[in-house]
Parts: sequence; structure tokens; C-alpha cells
Amino acid sequence: MNRSFYNGVSGIKTHQFGIDTWANNIANENTYGFKENLPEFENSFSQILSTTDFSPTMDDVGLGSNVQRTSLDLKHGEWINSENGFDTAISGDGWYGFKGEEFNYYTKLGAFKIDDNGDLVNAAGQYLLGTENTSIKPAQLSEAKLKEFGKEYTSEGLKDPTIYTLDLSGDTPLDSVDKQGKIHLPTFLYLPPVPTQNITFGGNLNIEVESQIDETTGEEVAKSSDHFTTSIINSDGSKNILDMTFTREFPGPTIGTSWQTNFKVLKDVGVKQEGISYDPNQYVTYPNNDTLYQIIDSKDGSLTFNGTGALTSANIPQLSNDGVSINVNLGTPLDPNISNSGYDGMTAIKGLGHEAKTVKNDGKEEGIFTDYKITSDGNIIANFSNGDSGSVAKIAIFHFRNDGGLQKISGTMLKSTPDSGKATFYTKDGVAINGSSIITHRLENSNVHLSTAMTELIIMQKAFDANAKSITTSDQMIQKAINMKR
Repeated sequence: MNRSFYNGVSGIKTHQFGIDTWANNIANENTYGFKENLPEFENSFSQILSTTDFSPTMDDVGLGSNVQRTSLDLKHGEWINSENGFDTAISGDGWYGFKGEEFNYYTKLGAFKIDDNGDLVNAAGQYLLGTENTSIKPAQLSEAKLKEFGKEYTSEGLKDPTIYTLDLSGDTPLDSVDKQGKIHLPTFLYLPPVPTQNITFGGNLNIEVESQIDETTGEEVAKSSDHFTTSIINSDGSKNILDMTFTREFPGPTIGTSWQTNFKVLKDVGVKQEGISYDPNQYVTYPNNDTLYQIIDSKDGSLTFNGTGALTSANIPQLSNDGVSINVNLGTPLDPNISNSGYDGMTAIKGLGHEAKTVKNDGKEEGIFTDYKITSDGNIIANFSNGDSGSVAKIAIFHFRNDGGLQKISGTMLKSTPDSGKATFYTKDGVAINGSSIITHRLENSNVHLSTAMTELIIMQKAFDANAKSITTSDQMIQKAINMKR
């Protein structure tokens, strides 16, 4: 009869543990990144009553229950919207890693911020683990350019900030697991200008240009010319103008048209002054434009077109833009073996008139850092004022052989154990990858469902009451036995 007392006591203990576990889950129902614990119980060892070879069943009796463990519920919580661009959630398996003093921490909570040193950390100041772009280095700037960034306050007073630059890349490859470190995001990033070296231009020439008789020579010449301009970038980041004038030849070929071309590289030298006559061999002015342009380079060429307006030949000189050579591509001459040739650049199609179609310029203005954003593959992208963008680092997502073997250190932080195995990366073609997507402007909420947790809590409470009742019943039975002896 004493056995029922012990069974009841063990039941009370185990179900008290279950109540505590589910109460903790409910308390963290709105804790971002929290994973609920599921209490698991086991039967205590049984006492064998008989061991005869003739009995078809084992005669034993249980001695109550014990707490076996709590298992980690790994299902996803719902995503909560956030206005912070550094708040993220993992869509799939995997964990964020943070650098600890003795060991690394792992969590589903993707709430990050930049600390005073420019490092990416969580609310507790622990460093987020990832791989930095190795091309980031201090930029070599002139004194004039450095002054544009102003001064920054430091513990040593006002001083020039450290300006960094990097090689543009859409991806930062992950380093090995044991080499993941803190992620530093520079406040000042700068991309130097890239001078124009190649420019591709496409347009349609107005073949309706009329001719007239030159009174001096008596020859038939074009009454007007077709004209296009486009911007080009200098080595210092300023802009010059490529001026292209196309003059139709008269008399021309029987079929098609031929054009004399003049290319000028023009530099803005200020405002033109009224009453001053400028040498047309050195300067260019435009109607309704107060700017005066100096001719940096001027060269001639020629174009010919067939009867359908397709380009058949192009004689285009190489130009100089303040010492930088520029190659101008006005299209691919007609070739039956090349698709779209003759029509991919300049054309002279009747009826279209003057029309600019395409401009491609490999020059770039200087780029000043504007903001950071995180992409789905974990890259932290720096955006620049000139439209360029490049990866400065990649957030690492860690994986484990057995996620359920991770040990909780706090509500949302876990560490690896022999049961979970060491942190690893997924690989593809021998290259480490995150394997799961990152969603920005989202946080993963707790995966505790209040209705389920409350139901489990009620079940535990009823089981607790039942075990307490079994102790009361056993006490009454013993009391009756004692009274019978009296």
C-alpha cells in the first residue's frame, strides 16, 4: 500500500514540472525568437512480482513517473513586421551566431543594430558572426575631397574621418565556420569616379535634310545637319559633353546615304559673356544656353547607310577626354551572319526623323555611401549615390546535425552540445552557402500557441490534482487498515 504514496508523490513532482514548463512557455508567448519547451516524462523502473516460465505475461508493477527531459519545439513562429532594416527572420532552417567570451551563441532572434564602433550587434551588445569583404580598405583621397566629408567627434576631439572604399561585388563568399567573426560596417564609404572609355550610341538620322547650292563653290551641300550630344565622365568625376554632328553628303550615292561626321569633346568653362565673340575653333556655345564650352578634342569621320537605312560602314576616330582615350561605337555594320547588325546603333530610316535610341556609357560618377540593406542570401549591401551597390559582408547562418540537442542559455540564446554536434555550413559545388533565405523588416515571434499551451496547462493541473487525490485515497485506506487492527 505504501507504493501508491510514492507513485502519487512522483506524479505530483513530474506534473508540477510540466506546469512550470508550460507556464514558462505562456510567459514567453510574445518573446521574439523564443522556442517553446515540451515536457517529456518516463515511467520509473518496475518491480517484478513473479518470474515463472509458465506465465504468458510479465507480472510487474510501476513505481511512478520521472521527468525525462524537455524537448525543443523547432517549428517556426509567425513573422512580425518591423520598420528597422536590420531586423530579419530566417525562412527555413538555421541559426544566427553571436560571439561569446567562452563559446558562441545561436538564436532565431534576428534583431540587429550598429553600435558606436560600427559593429553589428544584438540588444545585449554581442557581435553578430559573419564574413567581411576583404577588399574593404582606406581610400586615398585628396585634401579637397576629404574636406567634403567634414570632421567627426572622437574621444580625442575633432579629426578627419577614415574613409573606406571597396571592390564592387554582388556576393561575399562565406569563410569557414571557425573563421566567422564580427561584422564591421563603415560609416564612410566612397567609390572613386570611373572615366568614360567606351560609349555606345544609337539613333536615327533625319534623311529628309534638304540641300542647297553653295554660292562660293557652286556645289550642292546640306542645308542643315543632324546633331546629338551625350554626357561623359572625367577622371575627377566631373562631366564633359560628347558633341556629334552628322552632315549628309550631296550628291550622295544612288542608293542609300553617306554622312560626314564631326566629334567634339567639350568642357564646361563657365558662363559665356555677352558682347564677346568666341573662336569657333576653340569654343562652342548653344542657343538658349548660357554655358561656355571649350573644345578639348575634335575629329572627323564618316558613316554610310543602304537603301533601308541600315549602317553599312563606319569610320569613327578615337577621341581624347582630358587625356583618357574614348572609343565611340555607333553600331555594327550590316553583316548577314550577325543578328540585328546594321540596326543596333545609328540608322538612317526614312520617316523616323531625328531620334535618339540608346546610350551606354562605362563611365561612373563618384559614389558616396547612402545606406545599407540586407539581401535574402545574407549579403549586407552598401548603396551609393551614383547607383552602384556592393557587398560589404555576409551574415552567416549556422546549421546542426541535431537542432534538438542545442542547450538553452537564456530565453532565446542556445549553445551547441555533443548531442547537437558542431555548427556547420551547407555547401554547393564545394562552396559554403547559407542554405536558407533571410527576410528583412521581419522578426520571428515565439512559436508558442496560447490555446495549445493553455490546454496543456489545464491537463497538467488536472493530472496534478489526480495524483494528489491518489495520496489522499491511500492515506484513507491505511487509516482504515489501522482501525481494523484496533
